[in-house]
Amino acid sequence: MKNRISILNVILFAILFGITHTTFAQDAHWSQFSSTPLRLSPAMAGVFDGDWRAGVNYREQWASVIGPNPYRSVHASGEARFFGFGQDYFTVGLNLMNDVAGSGGYTTNEGHLTLSYLKQMAGNRRYGSAHYLVVGAQGGLGQRTVDWDDLSYSSQFNGDVFDPNLPTNEPTGISSTLYPDLNAGLMWYGVFNERQSIYAGIGAHHLNKPNISFADGSSNDFLHMKISAYIGGEYPLSDRLSVMPSLLTMFQGPSLEMTGGANIRYKWDDYGDFALRLGASGRLVSKDSAFGTDAITVLAGLEYERVVLGISYDVNTSTLVPATNRRGAFEVSLYYTHPGKTKGDVKCPKF
Repeated sequence: MKNRISILNVILFAILFGITHTTFAQDAHWSQFSSTPLRLSPAMAGVFDGDWRAGVNYREQWASVIGPNPYRSVHASGEARFFGFGQDYFTVGLNLMNDVAGSGGYTTNEGHLTLSYLKQMAGNRRYGSAHYLVVGAQGGLGQRTVDWDDLSYSSQFNGDVFDPNLPTNEPTGISSTLYPDLNAGLMWYGVFNERQSIYAGIGAHHLNKPNISFADGSSNDFLHMKISAYIGGEYPLSDRLSVMPSLLTMFQGPSLEMTGGANIRYKWDDYGDFALRLGASGRLVSKDSAFGTDAITVLAGLEYERVVLGISYDVNTSTLVPATNRRGAFEVSLYYTHPGKTKGDVKCPKF
């Protein structure tokens, strides 16, 4: 029995280690993608009702499988919007992310400065409907690090158990790499009334395809450019109830990820500016044209005054179900929007 458990652990580790290597050239993802606006697209900067917005996000995945070293992602961002020409606006933003992927301490740190321009295309910003076009750009730095001594290899399995004292028989390189990173985005949205809107946009990430190789300059490992296309909106179902559908499709190298779902929003006027959200979404993934399901996400959200709190959980539906028992990722987001000097300076959809 002991040998079987040890073999199972080695197989499970091999699967997870393979996933880690697969994600070396990929980006961390967020189930609450609308709550990480500056990572979704630089053109999301400034699309909020107020003078400035700040928020934090936390995600933890695979804790049920790899115990004390789960995948952890932390993201923080802030934006401030300023008057531009006529009824247009400029926005300056900053976002930071730290992502640690399990054993080996494979870590990604990223920081970007965002600039966007919000152009009113039609309508009135205070009465009736209005349409806007937003263009944005980001520039920043990324860093990837790994602790080679903390990794395990199949050559350290002696036939019965895993023996960390056995040689790895693997070459190691540098433990840290630093690279520039450039992103851009374009977005259109229309707001028809307080609870009816639609938006669509695209983000292009890693335009310069930076080299993230750990091979001490002897080889290249270019980070694939990523394209994020998204669409969503809000539609009223009654005086208090509305539906908020959304769809995100991301392409990066040989991989594709598609997330679609909807939230139901209930506006509780009896308690001031208060609303509840409940929703679900499904995620499909593909690599080299092989499609499969990855997770079903359930979400609960709370809006009060200028604060929005979101909590979600990913129910795993991939081929790792025998190991995970369907336990996936936990995610929480918290954002605050500071009111503007004039109410309704810019009409914006809800995300």
